[in-house]
Amino acid sequence: MQLFTIVLGLILLVFGRRLFWLFVALVGFILGMEFTGVILGDQPKWVMLFIGLGTGLIGALLAVFIERLAFALAGFYAGAYLALIGAQSFGVESNTFLLCAVSGFIGAVFAALIMDWVIILLSCLVGAGAIVVSLGLDQMARLLVFVALAAAGAVFQAKVMARSRKG
Repeated sequence: MQLFTIVLGLILLVFGRRLFWLFVALVGFILGMEFTGVILGDQPKWVMLFIGLGTGLIGALLAVFIERLAFALAGFYAGAYLALIGAQSFGVESNTFLLCAVSGFIGAVFAALIMDWVIILLSCLVGAGAIVVSLGLDQMARLLVFVALAAAGAVFQAKVMARSRKG
């Protein structure tokens, strides 16, 4: 499962903006899996997989058919996921649901207002977060690798976006 999550994280780092519908689907899937593990605890893996696939499918369908709403949903998914892995990294166990909801709402508002740049930023943050969580590094190494991956992904996606707007 760790290799799968690392591959998903790399896809988000490199193709988050270009394959927006895939970004929404992957973030929805990752959030669904992680959130199920935190909220429902010791459920079988198939339950986590089913909920992850459901949240990912909803996001992908919205991204294809209702783009503006999908940007907001992607922002919500990404904001909630980042709050969740942040809470787990720092051992925060109380009010996790509220923290995810508030962070998700903030991500949704930003994504709806400044779509391209927010999607680049969020896809890089989520991609880097997924990779770092899967690597099992200590806290300082996790932070350094997270920042390096997110920055590299953002620079790469920004260059691709600039090239596509010129051509």
